[in-house]
Amino acid sequence: MLLQMSRRTEYELLIEINGRKLTCIVIDQHYSIKHAESINDELILDLVKSIHGEVFDIDSEKGQFQYFVAEPVMNQTRPYRLIMLMCICDDYLGVINAFRVDRKE
Repeated sequence: MLLQMSRRTEYELLIEINGRKLTCIVIDQHYSIKHAESINDELILDLVKSIHGEVFDIDSEKGQFQYFVAEPVMNQTRPYRLIMLMCICDDYLGVINAFRVDRKE
């Protein structure tokens, strides 16, 4: 199910991150400012699905939100960075930004 919001798109998706069962992914459209030609919601959903079951260090916590980064998240042979948040009191994952990163040798 897809619900359009002003600057975010919401998808129903069952996923587990950091041991929490989440039912919704909210994608901020910030990525479209600089990366619209190479990234879209479908790719971001595929990247998020690929981190199902993973545990990430929390980089910061502000109010009811925990912020963290996943990198590299691979899609085919391309590495990406996902900047995300989880709401402490709700069951959704927010994707703040997503973009391709240089492969580190």
